Amino acid sequence: GQHDTVEVISPAQIHGEESTDIDNKKPKCHGNKKLQRFKRKWRTRGLNEEEIVTLINTKGHDISEQSLNESMMNDEIETFNNRKRSSSKQNLSNKSLISMSQSSISQGVFKKMKNSQIETKSSIDNNSDRLNANDDISFYKKKEQRFTLSRLELFDKQFCLHQIHLLYQKYLDFGLQYQIWADDIVQIMESNESDSIQKSLEEYLILLKNRINQHENELMIQLSSCQTALHSLEMIDQRLKEIVRLHHIDLARTVNYQKHKLKDIIYAKRLFNQLSSYHLAEVQHQAIDQITTIRKKQLKIFEDLIIFEQRILCHSLPKTFDDIPILTYQNLFGNEPNKIMQELKRRKLNDQLKKYELKLQDYEDLYQTEINIFESKLIQTSLNHQHIQADIFMTLLKCYSSRYTNRLIRQIRYKEACVHVKLVRQHRRHLLSKQQIVDVYPQIIFDVPKIPLNRIQLDYLSKSGKSIPFFYSIISIVNLLLYIDVLIRFLFQGPNYIRSNQCSLHSYKHQEKHVQQEHKNIMNVITRYLIREHHIPLTATIIREFSQHLETSLHQQYMIPLSYLNIYRTRKEFKLMKSIQHRLQKGNYILRETDKSGIFHIGNSVDYEKKAEAYRQKTGAYIELDSNPLWSVFDKVILLLNDLRSKKYILSWQLGKMMPKRETVQLAYLYFIPKPHKAGAPLRPIVSSMNMPTTGISTFLDKLIRPIFNKHVRSTTIIDGVDLIYRLETYTTNGYLKPKTYLCTFDITDLYTMLPQEESLNILIEFLVQHGYQKVQNIPIDIIRKLALIVIKENVFVYEKKFYRQVIGGAMGSAFTLTFVRIAIYYRWTILHLFLRSI
Repeated sequence: GQHDTVEVISPAQIHGEESTDIDNKKPKCHGNKKLQRFKRKWRTRGLNEEEIVTLINTKGHDISEQSLNESMMNDEIETFNNRKRSSSKQNLSNKSLISMSQSSISQGVFKKMKNSQIETKSSIDNNSDRLNANDDISFYKKKEQRFTLSRLELFDKQFCLHQIHLLYQKYLDFGLQYQIWADDIVQIMESNESDSIQKSLEEYLILLKNRINQHENELMIQLSSCQTALHSLEMIDQRLKEIVRLHHIDLARTVNYQKHKLKDIIYAKRLFNQLSSYHLAEVQHQAIDQITTIRKKQLKIFEDLIIFEQRILCHSLPKTFDDIPILTYQNLFGNEPNKIMQELKRRKLNDQLKKYELKLQDYEDLYQTEINIFESKLIQTSLNHQHIQADIFMTLLKCYSSRYTNRLIRQIRYKEACVHVKLVRQHRRHLLSKQQIVDVYPQIIFDVPKIPLNRIQLDYLSKSGKSIPFFYSIISIVNLLLYIDVLIRFLFQGPNYIRSNQCSLHSYKHQEKHVQQEHKNIMNVITRYLIREHHIPLTATIIREFSQHLETSLHQQYMIPLSYLNIYRTRKEFKLMKSIQHRLQKGNYILRETDKSGIFHIGNSVDYEKKAEAYRQKTGAYIELDSNPLWSVFDKVILLLNDLRSKKYILSWQLGKMMPKRETVQLAYLYFIPKPHKAGAPLRPIVSSMNMPTTGISTFLDKLIRPIFNKHVRSTTIIDGVDLIYRLETYTTNGYLKPKTYLCTFDITDLYTMLPQEESLNILIEFLVQHGYQKVQNIPIDIIRKLALIVIKENVFVYEKKFYRQVIGGAMGSAFTLTFVRIAIYYRWTILHLFLRSI
């Protein structure tokens, strides 16, 4: 792994690079020429003569005092290094972690400060993802700017020294606790004696601590001598520390990795020493080596699998998958070569993944077999030699093997991260090239002669993967384990891709309104479930606390100032989205999500209209109306529900479920989605009726009738592909699957617009009577027919500024329609089945 090449920070490296900084900070010579240039420079920047004189005096005093202190410290470090380091070890330290001077933020900020004020502010903003313009930090005065940047430099040095001190302190603590020293420390100190290493580390830690304290004193002196008009200095220091932390985040991560690595190494050495205390035969040593070799080979296969998966995720397959000529297949299959090649690549990928999985399983079986054989032989040996305790030895061996395996896996994961960055860069370069390669991921389907979008726009539209909302983590705050199942189901019902930081494009008032709406929606789902399933009252303390935590978290997520990178990404994606809309509108194209697969389809608007008109003519399911029928339907629904309630056919809570609200009702609208998996890419009609007056009745009937249908028809219903596999396994177990068995599938064309409405309603009532239902939840079946009638008959909508009514079948998009159609098809299929058996 690449982490093996990372060594610890050596004392000499700290000394060598800090002494270079010290040498560079010589006191300025105030000769005539330099003084004139110095004054001229600050006059240009707007300082008067008194301020320039004060600056000269202050700068000369600070530099001379700092040089004296650093030279004294430099002598102490030089003495330490001359005693413990040789020139041969200097090469080792050059491969160590990046030092304070090399990674100093001053190199990225202070050089730019000399050029202009604008560049300085930009550099600070780029290094800080948290520095907000609303903090009202004034960079307009030169003194304040110099003061801030000088504190930034001191915080930078202090942070780096603190990280180094933490690492060496960890080396010392583990060494004293276990009397085991890491190989890195032994090489640096050139000694295996524990006392010598301990003394050297303690001396060096004292030097580091003194250095840190010195910088702390410099900060205090600078603070006491501050005469600028900076306000909120504590907040400024907090921001500067955050800048330093973000700038050195790789240093902090590497130090943490080194500390964890040290812990594993010490523990592994302890286990190894304990194992070495057992006197084993040569044959047993060879068996242990064989077990270790098997594990190494298995992890090598695992590494290859991880890299291969990263190639799939980063859209960068090996050349063996991409060396298929597209033009050759295009001449053979016309407009279908991309789909054929995509399917071919997917099969090859599945085969390759299965090979990796089989190899891993084979090595795992071999490993378990070898270790079981070794354990059985060791037990036999221990019976003859009492000094060998087989159970203790095997526990130590398995623990050592587990530690060794985990260490290699961490190295593989680190390599995976490096490869991921490299592959992402390759993919970005590929997007800019003109090479045409078919990806294995779902891609946009084009039904137009010329592609209107470039590669970057297509890649943006092809993004996939479920987005998990942020409030999933809130579950652990209040420990509401009662409804975790429903909340998890609710959380994963999101679109395939959600553009990041959408709220940043809106005003504060709009964000506040959005937060309140999100809070209301989530609490409605949760409280209804708790009341219905667990009988927890709405006034319970746990619900109130959760509501407060939820609102706080929503405010934090929506209102917190965004980082520079997120703002940049949001604006970039917003511009990209606008460019896509512009190109589609310019070319008169329509972008729709496809049926079944859920990917995007781009077609010509003229073709869409022709197909829609052909569909209406073929089915004859829609008739055009003269006026808007919304309020007529609304009045019919209100009249029916009030009549049923007055006659006590329905209860008050059932009335509340079905009663529409005048202020929220809207007329449904019709739209079409393409079905590219069928020849000619026909259209599927969808009626969006979420706010129609009949929506409440439709939802109520679906919850009323669907459980009955599932109860009586479940044995002959296949829900999905997984259910089909279980059914086939049961079918095979019972001996029904034979060589002459035929499996047939069929598709019903225009299912939702072919069923006669009156006949289907009669079938619904007959289905209920056939299974012994005269009432369902105390609602007579004739009342159910009336409710279903108004849902089916009053299916009205608008399309292309015209009003329509559906007179055949039901609206695809209404909750009750799916159950209604299934019952009609089931009844007809049952009649056909009985007829065929009677022949």
